[in-house]
Amino acid sequence: MGRDITKCHPRLQEAFQQLLAKCSAQGLAVGLGECFRTVAEQDALYAQGRTKPGSIVTNAKGSSYASQHQWGIAFDFYRNDGKGAYNESDRFFERVGAAGKSLGLGWGGDWNSLVDKPHFYLPDWGTGTKILRSQYRTFEQFKKTWEGMKMEYTYMPISTGNDKVKVTASSLIIRKEPGGEDTGSRYHRGERIAPIEKAVYASERWFRTKRGWISADYLLGWILEDNQWWYIEPGYSYPKGCLKLIDGKCYCFDFNGWMLTSNRIQEGGEII
Repeated sequence: MGRDITKCHPRLQEAFQQLLAKCSAQGLAVGLGECFRTVAEQDALYAQGRTKPGSIVTNAKGSSYASQHQWGIAFDFYRNDGKGAYNESDRFFERVGAAGKSLGLGWGGDWNSLVDKPHFYLPDWGTGTKILRSQYRTFEQFKKTWEGMKMEYTYMPISTGNDKVKVTASSLIIRKEPGGEDTGSRYHRGERIAPIEKAVYASERWFRTKRGWISADYLLGWILEDNQWWYIEPGYSYPKGCLKLIDGKCYCFDFNGWMLTSNRIQEGGEII
């Protein structure tokens, strides 16, 4: 089973990034679950609860192409705040469902048969796959229609501290736009830079500096975004749900990766 959103429809990739941003603003920590599935993977899932141990989780056989996952138009999500991946307390899945629907996504929580609250999909072809099967027959034929679709980046202002962020790549290409033309200029390992804007599309992450756009995968340091601090590490990773020693000081990060500050800790110790 795959958790690679880049194998899905371009519009679904964009909607997923928008959903993350919207949920983060509401304090809802969302993780990415199942995305695209092959015929063999879908058949294995269909066998669960039938010829293999476990509970029934799908009515779609792989050979029937009846699952939205097989067409790259759906993804599953889970709760990612340490309280249990499928803990439905405080109406978590309903709140995320409402956020996704406001972005134009279809939500499995609205289905009458086999309600699937951790499931979103592109509703252009209805609630199932009958139209896709009739029109394209195979996923490969459907995927050909994706070619040439314009990538729409989501842009967000960011900044950093006095120490800026450090380049970890030996030679980091500076581009005219996210993923665009090489300017011929470079940043080098150890240089300190101050990013001022972030652009996100699917698995692509770019930062803008005064000299142009760079990949955010080769940086180390503090980033201020939406009035909250997080610590970027190579590979666009970041500490979350843990304590971390940075430059001789210990910092606490929540499960979304935001640094905890005193204004988020209530008198009884509860984190908000």
